[in-house]
Amino acid sequence: MNEMTRYYAERAAEYDRVYSHPAWAGDLPRLGDRIASLFPGRRVFEVACGTGYWTERLARVAARVHAEDLNAETLALARRRQYFPAAVTLARQDAYVPGLGSFDGGLAALWLSHVDLGRMDEFLAAFHSRLERGAVVLIFDERDVPDRRAPASRVDAAGNRYERRRLAAGGEFEIVKNFFAGDDLARRFKAHGKDFVFEELERFWTLTYRAR
Repeated sequence: MNEMTRYYAERAAEYDRVYSHPAWAGDLPRLGDRIASLFPGRRVFEVACGTGYWTERLARVAARVHAEDLNAETLALARRRQYFPAAVTLARQDAYVPGLGSFDGGLAALWLSHVDLGRMDEFLAAFHSRLERGAVVLIFDERDVPDRRAPASRVDAAGNRYERRRLAAGGEFEIVKNFFAGDDLARRFKAHGKDFVFEELERFWTLTYRAR
């Protein structure tokens, strides 16, 4: 188990506190609106679903949702949520490993910033292997805004940026936390998608496109 995996396993019980952060209050409803407008009636694959916060919102509009995460601890919390009206299944799976299923919608929420840049192509291949041609995809994550008070602890040879995180329960971890610009995302995703639309919100960026 690497440090990132251990961090999220130990952080599971306090993870959802981040959604009550005042700085995020303006953008969270807008991200919810994106989900509501893009996925009605669709069969959606969600990668790295964590505690199911966004899965719950997907379930309000989608026909079916299959969500996966590597951590048993976060999945245990996701399984406690009430999902309606979509049929929702949850499974433990490594985001870098291709899986079964064919979906006409895809979601990666607050995950891309934690993808090892040296394994980005591996992740993108695994994620898009689950999607049908023409599937609607939404990806969003944090922007590097000036008042975000989390300095980089180091940058490795692959260009990954790291931050130190301390948990309320104790313990300190160093995790990958990368930031992306629109042109960088378009370049990285070009082989897998088309019709890209990139938007910057106050604290987040969003990328929507169609799978090739």
